[in-house]
Amino acid sequence: MVRLRRHDLVWLRAGAEVDLAACSAAAADDVLAWRKAGRPLVCARSDDLPADRVRLGLTLPGTGERRRVSLVAARADLERGTPLPQLASLLDALPAAYRSSLHALAGQCTALGVTPRVYGSLLWQSLSGEPCLRTDSDLDLLFDIEHSGALHALLTLLQTTDSPLRLDGEIRCGAQAVAWRELAAALDGRGPRRVLAKSDDGVALIDVAALWPARSRAA
Repeated sequence: MVRLRRHDLVWLRAGAEVDLAACSAAAADDVLAWRKAGRPLVCARSDDLPADRVRLGLTLPGTGERRRVSLVAARADLERGTPLPQLASLLDALPAAYRSSLHALAGQCTALGVTPRVYGSLLWQSLSGEPCLRTDSDLDLLFDIEHSGALHALLTLLQTTDSPLRLDGEIRCGAQAVAWRELAAALDGRGPRRVLAKSDDGVALIDVAALWPARSRAA
């Protein structure tokens, strides 16, 4: 059985049945076409699902109103899964005018020992080959940080980078992921100390001290 984390890319075995009860008929046809093209879905939180089921998601390509689809599949039908692609690998999917500053951002993150991974509109654009980025699109990035050594420098970098796309996304510590903007506000006193943390199977409000206890004691 494939071991998955929220945000991972997932391929289902050919012919696997999925529960599309919440989808329109048109969306169900789009999901079928997406799968027939050999494209992955994204692992979502599996709140309240039995252990043998998993919730997957897809944002259908296009630059108009976002069409998000949620479906449920059997874990036994998961063929393989991979982490999100790295930002550096998707720069060619961006308009040429965007690439220089975001190439620099990817390099600065690497220098901090952190790898930015991409979800959201840029991910769907790279997977579909169709335009998904709009002029008001965010660049959604996921950062895995197991200890807090690079945290302050990373948050400073994200807040000061002159990016052509508004930077958004999450920092994940172990099982918990927090929006980096909310985390930055909590740590510098601009926001509440309790932050919304998302795990693979739920959401909870937790004190920011619970994410990196050693850092919180030193602060």
